[in-house]
Amino acid sequence: MNKVTKYLNGKIDGQVYDRPNILAAYSRDMSLLEITPKLVAVPKTTEDIQFLVRTSNMLAEKGFKLPLAVRGSGLDKTGGDLCEGMVISTEKMNKIEELDDRSRLVRVQAGVTVEKLNAVLAAYNLTLPLDVDPRETIGGLISKFELNGNAKKYGTIFYYLDRLEAVLSNGDLFQSISYTPRGLKNVESGTTFESQIYQQADKLISNNFDILSEARPDQSSGFPMLGKVKDEKRKTFDLAPVFFGANGTLGIITEVILRVEPLPREAKRVLVAFNSVEKAVKFTDEIAKFAPARVDFYDSRIFKVAEAHGKKLSLLEPLVEGEFYVIAKFDDSKMKNKKSLRQALSLASSCSNVVLETLSNTDDFNLIESLLPLYVNDENHPERSLATDDMKIPRGSLADFYKELKTMEEIYHQDLPLFGSLLTSVFHLRPSFDLSDVTERKKSLKFTLSLSRLAHQYHGHLAGSDGRIKSVAEKDSLSERQVLLYQELKHIFDPNNILNPEAKLGASFADIVSHLRKDDILGIK
Repeated sequence: MNKVTKYLNGKIDGQVYDRPNILAAYSRDMSLLEITPKLVAVPKTTEDIQFLVRTSNMLAEKGFKLPLAVRGSGLDKTGGDLCEGMVISTEKMNKIEELDDRSRLVRVQAGVTVEKLNAVLAAYNLTLPLDVDPRETIGGLISKFELNGNAKKYGTIFYYLDRLEAVLSNGDLFQSISYTPRGLKNVESGTTFESQIYQQADKLISNNFDILSEARPDQSSGFPMLGKVKDEKRKTFDLAPVFFGANGTLGIITEVILRVEPLPREAKRVLVAFNSVEKAVKFTDEIAKFAPARVDFYDSRIFKVAEAHGKKLSLLEPLVEGEFYVIAKFDDSKMKNKKSLRQALSLASSCSNVVLETLSNTDDFNLIESLLPLYVNDENHPERSLATDDMKIPRGSLADFYKELKTMEEIYHQDLPLFGSLLTSVFHLRPSFDLSDVTERKKSLKFTLSLSRLAHQYHGHLAGSDGRIKSVAEKDSLSERQVLLYQELKHIFDPNNILNPEAKLGASFADIVSHLRKDDILGIK
């Protein structure tokens, strides 16, 4: 144990580690990168995080760099929770502090997982209705701000936030408040670091309102929700939105108050086979009028991998074999579900191409929806990379995009079946590269950059977290003014640049290449 580690351990309730085996365990996430930190901190309290941040900031003021990255469950797909300095894991900050079932409000620490939260909420017939990895932490959901399959109906984590608490780059504690003009003026008149942030952020937003009004909320790069800080209609100012998609570059989220919802009704599904993307899109355009919870799209090649693993997909047998399959899910009242399913039946090209969910085939529907892990972990291929796991492709452009994707399959000698949500227009594909080979590692990165260009060609972009890899791939999507705006925002919140400085706007192609993993074993703990 070195002197710094010993000193920090004497000051916090949690633990700081410098043992090589522990550092190695936190050197990877779900991305293609590997970055070994100098230290790993597992705080137990907000005060622990404040001390760790304050120490890093004081070192930076003296010319010593110990950058910080915050890590939840280690599920980031682009290296956003990796760092050469200190990784701060929120795994021990996993308490559900308070639950008001009448007001449907719950206060949780940032390290609470969706699985744990929903397990507790279920006892009160409540839920956080997001279709995300159940291992994901609440802090991680905010920091990465990825869309989910039922976001069209239920929204994203943004719509469920009431308030958040975060540790700022100087160690001070920030609690989000929706200020009126008078309240904002009062807070800006102070002399604290928080007051300075409000002063400068207010000025920054006012001076760049034209840029912010044009920015897309689902844009991958930069700080996508900055334009939501100032609500002109309600005349309010709330800094909470800047933390969405920030990847821990503006502050470390420690506690959150969420609004939750009643448990949804029992859902019913319909499976439809199509022989073209165009027909699948046309079907979705029509069925979307009946407000399905989700509409999922699958290339049939994914199911063929499952069949090769011995899975008998009896649900597909009565269907005319198609190249693509769509599952629409409805969770309204029984009467409305029944009507929606009838509409789905009539919209399909023929009855032989449709299967409605019944009591006798529910297990078969569940099997179909559980097949992706078999495809992703197919032992006949090297690791299927998650670097291109989220793409925003407008539904109307999907057919043309898919045709061009066939060309990429030939160029890169890859099998690239697409899957995702036709409602949110977020799709995924998993190229298979042998990361133990240096040529293949570089090829994987080149593929990501090529895919980004192709997505932009069809008015889309790489979506989801832009910790490192995607931020480099998507850098050309930002104008020069946008880059300067986001850089200034980062400086306002983090003047000494200690919070994940090499993520998002600080990421570089050379840095990514130097940290590409050298094997094909996922680094999740």
